[in-house]
Amino acid sequence: MSDSNNKQILEALLIATDEPLSERKIMEITQLDAEQIKHYVHELNGEYRVSERAFEIKAIAGGYQIYTLPAFALWVGALHDKKSKLSKAALETVAIVAYHQPITRPEIEKLRGVDSSGVLDTLMQKSLIRTCGRLPVPGRPIKYGTTKEFLRYFGIKDISDLPREEDFGLPVKLDEEAMDPIAGLPDETAETLKKDDTPEDDEDGSVAEPSEDKTVATDDEDNDLVDM
Repeated sequence: MSDSNNKQILEALLIATDEPLSERKIMEITQLDAEQIKHYVHELNGEYRVSERAFEIKAIAGGYQIYTLPAFALWVGALHDKKSKLSKAALETVAIVAYHQPITRPEIEKLRGVDSSGVLDTLMQKSLIRTCGRLPVPGRPIKYGTTKEFLRYFGIKDISDLPREEDFGLPVKLDEEAMDPIAGLPDETAETLKKDDTPEDDEDGSVAEPSEDKTVATDDEDNDLVDM
């Protein structure tokens, strides 16, 4: 079979699928080897660029799939239902899972500072995360990791393609002295501020206790939807 026919067959297969087509599946159908497949993908993408097509073939989630170019995201995005978009809370949570997997719900909530059970259920329903065993500690909390659908959804080949955490910049770590607003001030000024900050006694001589805020922060999936 000629090179031209092989390219057309490969292109037809990729057009016909709505999910990444694995290299192994392409090999089974076409009898091409891995190097030939990569060669034809490269040639097809070259032809698409020369003819200024609005799409390209990408290596995604262990396979190949035709994707529209980022320049057309605004128009293509208008086709999708808003409810299919991820909320800010979901994006934040799936990012934590991606970078720290396998990770448990208590660990996720410690990082986010809010209850995350609802958003984890949403991500499970969308097949973006999966359970991957339990931690061998009391309570045996479930561990979570990402899926192939996660790779497809975000258009990446594998987890190693994610930007490195250090590229986002490290948070500033403040020591106790740096967090003390009085530290570094002249002694007289510091002493005055300390006296001014002394709690006043009530009429009965007791010191007023600060009130406790027992509000528990949670995610609201219904009101947190944002467009991507």
